[in-house]
Amino acid sequence: MESAWNSHAPPANYSASAKLMHWFVAAAVIVLLILGPVMKRLVPEGSLRDNLYNFHEALGALVLIVMVVRLLRRLAFGVPAPDASMPEIEQQASLWAQYLLYILIIITTVLGWAGTNAYGDPVSVFGLFDFPTILGKDQPLSDRIIVWHLICGILIGLIVALHVAGALYHWRVKGDRVLQRMT
Repeated sequence: MESAWNSHAPPANYSASAKLMHWFVAAAVIVLLILGPVMKRLVPEGSLRDNLYNFHEALGALVLIVMVVRLLRRLAFGVPAPDASMPEIEQQASLWAQYLLYILIIITTVLGWAGTNAYGDPVSVFGLFDFPTILGKDQPLSDRIIVWHLICGILIGLIVALHVAGALYHWRVKGDRVLQRMT
């Protein structure tokens, strides 16, 4: 895929920094998807739950930062073309999964940020700095935003499952090198 900002040919392989950001986001999203329902439904109110919320918010904020960097990097430098050995439908499915994950992860993290602010709290990144406040306290608005945050999180989980299934299919069934492009 050619870059939107330059006319250079797309890279032949994913760079080490692209791989690092991919795997950081992958691990963080899995943690966030598990932690969200656990802290909401299984952990009683109190300091542990508060700490889990703070961790969830801080990790989500880091994911947003990394996703913006990934998006800018993708626009500036492009990404390797899909593996030529893949049928067109698999190439398209892979691209759409990537696009949807980028969009949904960014939207979900922004919704989490907005919902936290509307709840009346700042988003602190592990005490190092706070994200700017984008909404004033408004509990009913916070509740509505968090519903959309949850819906987007569920969609991310479904797409991640398909993405992982596709990678495992290429690795274990087809035995091709599609997975190795990102490892």
